[in-house]
Amino acid sequence: MFNDGIRSLLGELPEFQVCCQVYREPDVLPAIQTHQPHLILLDINLRGSNGIDLGKKIIQEFPAVWVVMLTMYNQPKLLEETRRAGIHGYILKDNTTHDLLRGLRVVMQGKTYYDERVVPLTNLPEAPFGDDFARRLNLTFREVEIIRLVREGLTTEEIAERLYISAFTVKTHRKNIHFKLGISKVTELIQFANQNGL
Repeated sequence: MFNDGIRSLLGELPEFQVCCQVYREPDVLPAIQTHQPHLILLDINLRGSNGIDLGKKIIQEFPAVWVVMLTMYNQPKLLEETRRAGIHGYILKDNTTHDLLRGLRVVMQGKTYYDERVVPLTNLPEAPFGDDFARRLNLTFREVEIIRLVREGLTTEEIAERLYISAFTVKTHRKNIHFKLGISKVTELIQFANQNGL
């Protein structure tokens, strides 16, 4: 619904022409090859995939294409990852239409645009995602996110619904988390989350 809403919004403006909508990572690069867009809007979550990694891959393979992350995550660590990946913009989904279009227009002028409402890292205490301990354990953002939701008491199905991914994908992430942390029980995972402030 959100995707269709953005398409409808941009389609009403003469300066934009939406050439394609894609919902799975394997379809993205072929779609770019076929439709040759100037600008791509990506979510952090693309059916279980990491949108930032995909954005980096797009820029490497199609350097003339502008890539903007359109996300619900007001998360400085993710914005930092976006910058490091060379992605051109980071815009929060709850922006007004005016601010969304302003950000897209800035990027289309060849500049970068990072949402002003994402608080700079220098003004925040370090968040668990991206901290040394998370990197040592090789935990991804998605895995940390799932750990937090497990600690909140959500079931696999509820987590899948919250993150817009399949229950099978959640189960796979949970298996990887247990393997990386060397644990086998949900209670141990919750204890880990509590101890590390997740």
